[in-house]
Amino acid sequence: MPSSASQRLLLAASASMGIGMALLYKTGTAVGARLFMSDELAHPDSVRVERALALVSLAAVMALFARPTRAIGAGVLAALALLLAWATVDQGGVPFSEWAWPAHAMRIAAPVALLWSAAARGRSRDSAGMEWLVRLACSAVFVVHGLEAMRAHPWFVDLTISAARETIGLTLRQPTVERLLVGVGVVDIAATVHVLARGRAGAWYMAIWGTFTALLRVLAYGPGAVAETIVRLPHGLLPLMLLGRPAATDAAARLPLQPPS
Repeated sequence: MPSSASQRLLLAASASMGIGMALLYKTGTAVGARLFMSDELAHPDSVRVERALALVSLAAVMALFARPTRAIGAGVLAALALLLAWATVDQGGVPFSEWAWPAHAMRIAAPVALLWSAAARGRSRDSAGMEWLVRLACSAVFVVHGLEAMRAHPWFVDLTISAARETIGLTLRQPTVERLLVGVGVVDIAATVHVLARGRAGAWYMAIWGTFTALLRVLAYGPGAVAETIVRLPHGLLPLMLLGRPAATDAAARLPLQPPS
């Protein structure tokens, strides 16, 4: 990294995250709840703030597609993703909200890595560092999701039951789903270990499972969950970046086999 394929993946991941973030801010997030509940801002005003953040997010996405403004767009999207993670932890009130920082790691890492890529200009040290940023972000998300699954996150249980019923007409009982989630959690954590060891199989699993679980939101809940799906597309896109040759290997491959005479 950064190769042209990696650049395209980072751009797609950042843009999808930004669009999903805009939709989330438009419908209401922990940021609005924080403004209303803790900062005592009037509800109509907190709604207006979030709608303004949604417009800023969309403007940042458009900025990604012009090279002169790409760094600005990536920086704004990273800031908006950090804001939402912070507000989720600060506000609480939902299961495992205290784990929002690592759970949102891929959303944050996508625009940060794009910004880093724009500044790297092919330097192997920067490319290797960016590769590890993506690797650690993927690992953080899958460790957290694995632990949440093993602890029967109520949203995961409901998502599994709803998806099975809506897609294949299968009725699953909650104890059965909880046992299935333990298995999913074990595999998620095993994939994380494999990815940290620079394995490709773990990255393939993350890409496939991350895409599937993102799409599962719409399959289970319909069009109303499209924002939750789009904002999670980096879960399937970023692991694909780990399937190429490591940056250090690419740099070594460009070195001459014999020292110059």
